[in-house]
Amino acid sequence: MVALGPMATGGKVENDLQFFVPLGSIVVCVDPYGNKLEGELVAMDEPSGMIIIKSTSSDNMEDLTVLNRELLADFDVKTPAPKNSQGAFMPERIVDDRLVRRAIAEKEEAVSRMAPKDVTAAGKELFKVINKTYSNLDWQGKVIRGLDGDFEVHPPYKEDNVRGNTEDAVARIRKVVKKFHSDLMKKSEVDVSS
Repeated sequence: MVALGPMATGGKVENDLQFFVPLGSIVVCVDPYGNKLEGELVAMDEPSGMIIIKSTSSDNMEDLTVLNRELLADFDVKTPAPKNSQGAFMPERIVDDRLVRRAIAEKEEAVSRMAPKDVTAAGKELFKVINKTYSNLDWQGKVIRGLDGDFEVHPPYKEDNVRGNTEDAVARIRKVVKKFHSDLMKKSEVDVSS
């Protein structure tokens, strides 16, 4: 698998390999808080902009760190991964799926903790669901807000509470909100009947 695409938006991060970073490369990046991380690029999801970097902690344990590459302050390829005989790029070792799922779950939990304390559980869950398809999200008080200014979802987080500047974005988010609430209703019906 080959990771394609710019490593950050707005020309924020520039390097020679920004459009072609092979999995298995040793990378150095700086997160939005100025923390420097060095490790092996083991996964990249182009639509969501998420990357997973495997590094070794001070206690010789392997850590998986999930980052949104659009929010990185800096990204450099220290050592590109060598090509294998088929021309594809693969990490040296296959990453355990359980570790990847756990790292993603921890990241989602951290995102939900950023929500204001007085936001309902349904609002926090809706934030997670929208975050899977639209990664540039933030809380503005109790309002879920697209960082590009495309949309806002106001309490009580129903389909009619989606507002915004871009009709396409508002329509997409309304569909997500509608599906979220219909799935929530189905789940509560199953829980009540069992």
